[in-house]
Amino acid sequence: MDRREEKFLIPNTWCAPLAKSLDKDYKILEINGNRQFEYRNLYFDTPENNFLDDHIRERKNKYKVRIRSYVNSNICFLEIKEKNVHGRSVKMRVQRTSEKWDAPLTDSEKRFLSERIPFASELSPVLYISYSRFTLAHLNKGERITFDTDLTFTSIQGKISKPLQGLLVIEVKQAETDRRSPLFVFLRSLPERTAQVGRIIKISKYVLGRLSSDDSLSPRTYLSKLKVLKRAANAIT
Repeated sequence: MDRREEKFLIPNTWCAPLAKSLDKDYKILEINGNRQFEYRNLYFDTPENNFLDDHIRERKNKYKVRIRSYVNSNICFLEIKEKNVHGRSVKMRVQRTSEKWDAPLTDSEKRFLSERIPFASELSPVLYISYSRFTLAHLNKGERITFDTDLTFTSIQGKISKPLQGLLVIEVKQAETDRRSPLFVFLRSLPERTAQVGRIIKISKYVLGRLSSDDSLSPRTYLSKLKVLKRAANAIT
């Protein structure tokens, strides 16, 4: 899977008018009568937080490693997501066969990681993320827009955080960036949008989750991203 992705934070109150504005060009993904799907993710990082630091510093090559469970269909994958120097997101994955979705990695899964990413042997679980998603698809453009709601972050130590109360995360996934897409047009038309709300935001759910649920991370080191999170929350209060 090779594509370009852009991310936005929007208030929940924008969701209905946005969906209505896209209704003519997009179809909502529906499987077995369901339109809302539950996701569970378990993210991995090194003891030195290499993946987190690479994302905070916006390095050209960066990775995420996660186990993803598609709850509704009871399917689970171990995934590597790479953002490369060309700004493209490349995803590689293998289906898991463990009885428990977040069971420890098998030897074959560890080999899968070690053959594709650096310092794979140092990885361990650091963060759970759960959310609900619905997806709009533009069949002619091959474009998808995902809407992630009710994001819940849980650290390995058990601290639960919901920093995006009143906000949802939108991601537009395209083969090539097209800012004439109806989503971009709609958001540009809104006088209420701010620097953090309704514009492209360079922060991932993984970074949001780590910064909001892990008190051991240095506030000074991650101050710029913490400010983004705080300003986005303040923008709708």
